Amino acid sequence: MDLTYEKKLLRKEAKEFRLTISENDFMQASEQIHDKLFLLSEFSDADDILIYASLPGEIETLSLIEQLLTDGKKVYCPQTEGSVMNFYRIDSLKDLSEGHFHVLEPSPSADKKFLPNPTNSFCMILPGLMFDKRGNRLGYGKGFYDKYLSSLPSGIHLTKIALSYEDMVKNTIPFEPRDYKVDYIVTEKNIYCIQEVNSCTLQN
Repeated sequence: MDLTYEKKLLRKEAKEFRLTISENDFMQASEQIHDKLFLLSEFSDADDILIYASLPGEIETLSLIEQLLTDGKKVYCPQTEGSVMNFYRIDSLKDLSEGHFHVLEPSPSADKKFLPNPTNSFCMILPGLMFDKRGNRLGYGKGFYDKYLSSLPSGIHLTKIALSYEDMVKNTIPFEPRDYKVDYIVTEKNIYCIQEVNSCTLQN
């Protein structure tokens, strides 16, 4: 089967799955995922966290962003312009407004742009429709995250974490060599530590 067509079918499956989830199950799954996420030291100990504002049907992240800001974390959200995506620091959810693809975005500001500091620990929460147990990610097809990750300076390690419904983690999904894998997948039932990660470090 053609790879592009196969991805298209899987995106359709994932979007249809989201439509079947009740509001109660959605909120419960999001809360369980948030709790598990904080067990990962790569997340809870990170100095800088890059995270998107969730769209309807995605694991909810707005309350997560608020918690991170309350905890004093440096939080950066993505902003797209054409085919380019960058991350900018926010101090409040009020710093976000509807932008491209109806996503809540920060306003671009040179003094708030994320510039990775090799002495800091940082991680990224990546969106996605479907994942597999090898860390492959099926995004929305625009390629923003893969392009962004490829633009980071060599030697910079950014822990990549996906939030997903358990049912949307498959044994295998199609991928291309240029696609970036995630290091962890956190669902309402499990934390998947991808094989490339040396260890799964959980907080006590």
